Formats: sequence, structure tokens, C-alpha cells
Amino acid sequence: MPAAASSQEITGSNPKLKKVGAEMKGEREQDQNRNKDERLFKYFTGDRTIGVEMSQSATVASAAAEFIAEGERASIGEPLNRAYFRRPGERPAFLVLRDGREERPVQREDAGAIPAGPCLIRSGEWLLAPEVNGLYASWLFSETEAQEERILQRIYYRLRASAAALLDSADGLWAAVMLPFMPELADQPARLAALQDAQLEALFAAVAERQRLGGDCRVDLLAPYPASAAEFAAQREFIEGVAEQTLGHAYAAACRIGAVILPDVERTAAGEIARIADFLVLDGAAGEAAPEDAAGGFAKAAEEILAAVRSVKPAAALLAAGAPAAYALADLYRIGLSGIFCSAGQRTEALLRAACLTWIARQDHADTAAGGRL
Repeated sequence: MPAAASSQEITGSNPKLKKVGAEMKGEREQDQNRNKDERLFKYFTGDRTIGVEMSQSATVASAAAEFIAEGERASIGEPLNRAYFRRPGERPAFLVLRDGREERPVQREDAGAIPAGPCLIRSGEWLLAPEVNGLYASWLFSETEAQEERILQRIYYRLRASAAALLDSADGLWAAVMLPFMPELADQPARLAALQDAQLEALFAAVAERQRLGGDCRVDLLAPYPASAAEFAAQREFIEGVAEQTLGHAYAAACRIGAVILPDVERTAAGEIARIADFLVLDGAAGEAAPEDAAGGFAKAAEEILAAVRSVKPAAALLAAGAPAAYALADLYRIGLSGIFCSAGQRTEALLRAACLTWIARQDHADTAAGGRL
């Protein structure tokens, strides 16, 4: 495969190919699809683009109305196919998405529109819930293998209940679930893998039950903090293996699998991970500095990583998460990032700023086009 992928490739929408290595599989899938149109997130009539969500929380002159009208005009007559891709030569909307589940009055049955992108779910937080935290602590300090397996089974049932609650909510229409990464297990890879296996089984069991009842849901998976392409390839194979065992080959082939990476990831490694990942999330939540202080460094790291990623895969989807991402929104928009995930407390301001930046960019484009005709 050439060093830089074509701008006509689709990320993560191909059948699973039988190969020896996960990296070769990802590269061959890209080669087969380089003649298809791409856009980062595809939205259709009723989809919740940033303009739609912005209009529900605040008003920004005509930017919201223009954004909504354009999205609906472009989407008329298109089938439902939510995927990570973009149209060549056109900058897609900068997305402001949810980081974590929120207490929202809108229930799934009344949610109506399909979201423009996923809600980021950090499943490790489920282990910190009061009903699970005690079991998790007991599992960490279990004295025998039999006791460890027994407690892990009880944790599985609690995680399955949490997964079912997610899929029953409006956020379950499209969720990107990050596998648990617990710092206390960083030097115990076997136990971390066992915990992630229980999480995946619980999630896929909830998906199977939802499908059995005729419900609609989309769950994308995120491998936590791989430091190299080989590490991500192993995590991807692990996720696909559990998906195939739980839900079958068809689901495993269609499942989108991305990676959450840290700002200090080696730049070349980020590009190689992007080659075989369906999408990437740059996470600023792990930093120790205050978000407003970390914003400048985060934006600089994002620009370097984006350049490395796009040099390998021009159509790659790269989003940012964590409080620094919201503070650095203007810089992230300027460098061409796909969007951000942000918490409820930052969401309204982020939506307003993104809508204003979109409106200003469109006015500049219109003025440039008018000047060129004179």
C-alpha cells in the first residue's frame, strides 16, 4: 500500500477480511474503497447537526437557521447510513458531541432524530458507580482464582445492567464506548484484559437483547490509549473476537473500532494507528494541569497529531475530548479537527462558539467567491 492513502477511502465500512495480521486487514480494506465518496459524519433529514442542537440551547443570529436548512437540503432522499467519512474537497461541520451520559428529559422513544455523531461513553466510570465499586474493590483484592472469577461474574451482571440502561436511553442511539482502562491495573495486563472482556460481553449481550426486541442502536468501540500500531491491532483483534463470539461474524465485520490516544503519543505511531483505526479521539482528560492552562499545549499537540494522521489517511476522523478540548475549540476548528466531545457544563458555550466560527467561515467564503467573480 502507498504511504499516503487516497482521499477517496472510507474508514471502517467494509466486510471483515480473513488475514493473518490486523494491520494488513485494515490497509486492504482501505485499498478496496478508495473510489467511494467520503465525509466525516453523514447526516440526513432530522439528524442532529450542531446547528440543530445549538438552536435547542441558545440563539446565534442566522447561523443556526442556515446550518439547519443546509443540512436538511443536502439530506433529502438519502438512506440511513451513519458512518465516519467525508466528501472530498468539502469541510464537514465541526461537531460538538456529548462526553458522558447526561440527565436529559428526552427519552429514547421521543428522541426522534438520529444524532450527527456518537456520545462518548467512558465505561471505566461504570466501575466507580456505588453498586459496582464495592465489587470491583473486592475483585482487586481477591485471594483465590475461584473467588476472582465469582466476583467478576457478579461485576458482569452489573455492567450488563448499565449497558442496557445506556441503550434504552436517547444516548444509546449512537454511542462510542471506550473500554475500561484502570490505572491500578496498568502493570497487570492479564487482569485488565479479563475486565475488558467482561465489559465487552456485557455490552454485546445488551446489544443482542435490544436487537431481539426490534430496537435500533449503534455502538462503536474505542481501544484505550494504544502507544503503537501493533498494540492497537492486538486490541482491535480482541474486540472483534469477542463481538464475533457474542453476536456473530456479520456484526463483528460491521463494528466500527477506533482508538483513544493521549496528546503525548509518538506522532509517527499516531499515523500508523490511524491507518487501521476507523476513527481517533485525542483525550485531554488525563492531564493534571487546569483545563484553561492546558488548552494551548493541547491545541499544539492536536495540530501535530492531525498532520501525522492526515499524511497517512487524508480522510481520517480525529476528534478531541476532555475539558482542554472545549477551551481550545477555536484553535481546533482552525486546524481542521473533526470536532470535540464535551461535558454538559461546557456544552452550551462550545455550541455557540462553533456555530459562530462556522458562520464567520461561511461569510469569508462567500466574500472570497464574490470577489473572484468581479
